[in-house]
Amino acid sequence: MIRINLLPVDLRRGSSIPTKVLAAAFAAALAVSGAIGWFGIVYFGDLGNAEQALLDVEAKLEERNKRVAYHDKLESNRKDYATRVQTIQDIGKSRRLWSKFLDELIDVTNNNGDTERHLAWFGGLAVKGDLKKGPTVSMPAMVQDEDKARLANFHDDLEAAPFWKELSFKSDPSYKTVQTLDRVPPLSMSFPLTLQFAPRTSEPAKPKTPAAPAAPPKTPANK
Repeated sequence: MIRINLLPVDLRRGSSIPTKVLAAAFAAALAVSGAIGWFGIVYFGDLGNAEQALLDVEAKLEERNKRVAYHDKLESNRKDYATRVQTIQDIGKSRRLWSKFLDELIDVTNNNGDTERHLAWFGGLAVKGDLKKGPTVSMPAMVQDEDKARLANFHDDLEAAPFWKELSFKSDPSYKTVQTLDRVPPLSMSFPLTLQFAPRTSEPAKPKTPAAPAAPPKTPANK
């Protein structure tokens, strides 16, 4: 039998979709949604872990960079300190302690109070500096009495003094006898004493000692 639907098109009831088709479509949609959700969880979870690991690595790298910078500063300070110490040592080596020299010279002059060996004094002291040759100390010296042995003892004690190894030259022990009436005994031997120190930038030279007098020529024996 032929049916004619006279209702307008928008009011007409369409043919219904089978339940099995709807169930299959719902199951497919659910499966696709689940797969997409699982992929999102896995993807974004791994991405979050990767980002956290990157942040951890960057934090460790920044901490190590700070340690490296601190180590570089320490190394720079160590080198600067070593340079300063070396500079101070070089300055100390290039300078001479005149107070130490005077103490040693006074020890030689006093000779622990042994006036029998020699009794010496100085009329003054002058120092002339020279960077190339070294400083020169000049002193008008006196040794009491006219006994030459005392003058020799005084020069021997000078050669035994600690500052002797720093000398490059010492004047010859040439003297003249002078008389001072207010002294007992009044006679004394006066001589200029000149000590030249080697420059501190080089090794101190061995002091020059006066040459021994030449032996008299031998006379031929009479036959």
